Amino acid sequence: MKNLIRAVTVLAVSTAQAATIHVDVANCSGPGDGSVLDPYCSIQTAIDNAVDTDEIVVAPGTYFETINFIGKAVWLHSSGGADVTIIDATDLFSSVVICESGEGPDTVLSGFVITGGTGTDFYGGGMLNISSSPTVTNCTFSGNTALFFGGGMYNVTASSPTVTNCTFSGNIAGEGGGMFNFNSSPSVIDCTFTDNGASSGGGMSNDNSDPTVANCRFIGNAGSNNGGGMRNTDNSCPIVINCTVSGNHCTHWGGGMSNGSFSTPTIVNCTFDGNGAGLSGGALRNYVGSSPTVTNSIVWSNTPPQISGSANVQYSDVQGGWPGTGNIDTDPMYVDADNGDFRLSPGSPCIDTGDNTAVPKGVLRDLDGNPRFVADACAGDSGATVDMGAYEFQ
Repeated sequence: MKNLIRAVTVLAVSTAQAATIHVDVANCSGPGDGSVLDPYCSIQTAIDNAVDTDEIVVAPGTYFETINFIGKAVWLHSSGGADVTIIDATDLFSSVVICESGEGPDTVLSGFVITGGTGTDFYGGGMLNISSSPTVTNCTFSGNTALFFGGGMYNVTASSPTVTNCTFSGNIAGEGGGMFNFNSSPSVIDCTFTDNGASSGGGMSNDNSDPTVANCRFIGNAGSNNGGGMRNTDNSCPIVINCTVSGNHCTHWGGGMSNGSFSTPTIVNCTFDGNGAGLSGGALRNYVGSSPTVTNSIVWSNTPPQISGSANVQYSDVQGGWPGTGNIDTDPMYVDADNGDFRLSPGSPCIDTGDNTAVPKGVLRDLDGNPRFVADACAGDSGATVDMGAYEFQ
């Protein structure tokens, strides 16, 4: 009983200590005190004056600054969402957001456009995470650059941020236009990577990293060398689930994904369509020592050959065919591939032809958020076998 009373007392004290701090760029005529009536003008000022568990609410506007969380477990979020709240580091020659003091999941960044960053020492244009694992949600990383790694975000030295509902668009870097992971394993969920560019890994580049990438879209990214959509190297083994990889291109190898140096990603229920490579591996290029596992997936309309190199492919629809249990070579019958709709039409050969055992435990929904393991009642099927591709026919 004494321990229970003590715990309740500590909780009450902790809750009482938490404060809500306000920021509004429209109040830059005065220093402000962080109150709702006299907010700070600068986000960094709010962070400097915050303590762990504080909430920082940022009003709509464009904030020309860079921010560093300096190790604080605070909830930094906008009141109006990313559409109207921008952190712009143009001409400041830095990463827009920095976590380098061991920040963990209780350090939260939510609801901003992050733009104009050029990186810290040319790394991590939009956001730089060093040995830190913050939570990042509902943000757009756009128009950032990094001479070396991670135009949109750079995660390094055992950084494992959780990144959800974010968009990475129009970022440029030497490697990893949208995101670069080095010795890190972030969770990237419900995100879109579009129109990013790099020499390798236009959308994402992984070096000795094992990210989990689920329910994401890689669209129209470009690699001047390899890995238009994603590049994996140096023993990188990402898990990629319920993703579409479409319209990505590279000059040399692996329009959709390039796997090298003993990198063996696990790819489940993904759709690779319309990717292109100048030399080989329109969808996937796998170098010596790399052999991804591809299950319940569709690999179609990629140029040149769909898959180059070794790959363990099962229960998948591969144009031109591929050896493996349950594989087919038949038009997947998308709803409208020309407009990026890779859902399955009635009668598609990809309906109820996957392998339930390949779906990771706890994955119960498709890229649309609809239930997996839905039987095609119109075909007289009373079973519940998972479909091929990122979408389950409902």
